[in-house]
Amino acid sequence: MNLSTIPVVRLVIQQLLNYEVHHIVVAPGSRNAPITVGLTTHKAFTTYSIVDERSAGFFAIGLSQQLHQPVAVLCTSGSALLNIYPAVSEAYYSRYPIVVISADRPTYQIDIGNGQTIRQSGVFSKHTISETSLLQDITHNQSAIIESNTQQLIDVQSTLQEVESQQKIIEKTNKKYLQNVLYEMLSQQGPVHVNIPLEEPLYDFHNQIDFEVEQVKQPKNPQPKILKSILSKWNESKRILVVVGTLSPDALDAKSISVLAHDPRVVVLHEITSNLHHHNFIAHIDRVILPIEKQKNSQEIFQSLAPDLLITMGGMVVSKKIKSLLRSYKGVSHHHVGTDRPLDTYYLGVQHLQVDQNSFFSDLTSSSDSKANYQDQWLHLSHQREIAHDSFLANVPFSDLLVFDKIMRAVPKNYLLHWANSSPIRYAQLFPVPKDSQSFCNRGTSGIEGSISTAVGAAVGSDRPTLTITGDLSFFYDSNALWNQYIPSNFRLIVVNNGGGGIFRILPKAKETPGFETYFETKHKRTAKHMAKHYGLSYQIVRTRIGLRLALGRFFSKSTRGKILEISTPSTTNDLVLQSYFKFLNEHSD
Repeated sequence: MNLSTIPVVRLVIQQLLNYEVHHIVVAPGSRNAPITVGLTTHKAFTTYSIVDERSAGFFAIGLSQQLHQPVAVLCTSGSALLNIYPAVSEAYYSRYPIVVISADRPTYQIDIGNGQTIRQSGVFSKHTISETSLLQDITHNQSAIIESNTQQLIDVQSTLQEVESQQKIIEKTNKKYLQNVLYEMLSQQGPVHVNIPLEEPLYDFHNQIDFEVEQVKQPKNPQPKILKSILSKWNESKRILVVVGTLSPDALDAKSISVLAHDPRVVVLHEITSNLHHHNFIAHIDRVILPIEKQKNSQEIFQSLAPDLLITMGGMVVSKKIKSLLRSYKGVSHHHVGTDRPLDTYYLGVQHLQVDQNSFFSDLTSSSDSKANYQDQWLHLSHQREIAHDSFLANVPFSDLLVFDKIMRAVPKNYLLHWANSSPIRYAQLFPVPKDSQSFCNRGTSGIEGSISTAVGAAVGSDRPTLTITGDLSFFYDSNALWNQYIPSNFRLIVVNNGGGGIFRILPKAKETPGFETYFETKHKRTAKHMAKHYGLSYQIVRTRIGLRLALGRFFSKSTRGKILEISTPSTTNDLVLQSYFKFLNEHSD
């Protein structure tokens, strides 16, 4: 192992080992070189080189998602650090343990006109669990420090012994800072930031056999505490609505699923990113709710569906319709179950039950009340929509809606499905997914950036084949995600290209906006063909129903490299088809 002569570099590597941060995504640079060399030459670390810092951050999220481990992102100084911010905010709201390690210029060089020098300390403070800026070493290149000494890091009259004594205090303090921030990352499951001022020379190294791993304080899992009040509410309630957002696969065990599925008082509304599967659960929320809005007695119907107890689990929810509906109900008791952060999404005043979901449901019992019909009420609506859905799809023209139907039917077993934001994740909610698949989407901030980068990281962190489905704008915006050497041969990418931001055509009155095509839809005629060739991926484009059927039949076959399938759909048809779809669901329901 090659180790820098800079004391703080040795300390950082030591603490990463202590807290078992073994996967490191490196965005290449010069200022971070001392740390890079130490990590990449140590056998305990698995390192990845990702040039684009934004892609590096999201790649780290994908790794952490699949490995269920903390991941570090290392970058150089200056604007490089700011490029990671979108991934930091996503990790914050989606609760991924990511440590961003940024190399910085010496403290006395800030704001004096040096290149790639910005105010890095605390730059992510609004979206991190914890952050720290380490103290600068004073025994590394003392002459340069004394020459500047604008911040009086060293008293020029100090003896060698005094300087060494001060250095020991610096190292002790830095160790405490590092341990605190890494502990918070693990205990709260979120991103943290460590900023490190590094003095030149940066490329002085010596050989070291290894570090001794120290015993450090490790976070403990919270002890389950079920309040008697919620148990009473559960037992007394006649209409319990459980809304499930993003959850890790297998977050709910078989017993918990059984309690929810077989209680006639309980309705479970969930999204595909919940990774739940049961015939008594309703996965297609908008498919059930949206057609009701078009009915004359919509308010009466919605009131008949109102719960008296709302239980939420998981992260962000995609459906705007369920948010709007639940916000219209007043006086409903809302409890969020889980160790994640509770969100008052529905303006009901959420109460947090900070306990593992399975621990919570293990203390509950299903009702045997034969008069309870709340679940049947919702399931009847869902069944109606299912029949109308199948009927409409049988005659739907070539469009985004048809494309997503065919994709869902074609995905083989055992796939990781990564959905880009905007149209893809919304269309996905309308269709069943294979029961043995796992679905993910960056819903923390719901941005279009980083979807492919996250999927690539997930593919690297998992043995399962990975499919990411994206729109054209998201694809081109995050195309640097393909600029790496780690894409496995079983990676698949589908680009649904409708020539712009098709989702804007769905929004009310959007098409009437002046400059709509230029400033909102962003119409274009680009394809992914040359991008695929540039990055060494197999490529095919289809523009027809028959072409789609034939292409999907070959797309998932084994190959020696990853594949891109581009599906070109008519931009002016997609929104009309979708509107007709929901109108059809309404007209063909009781």
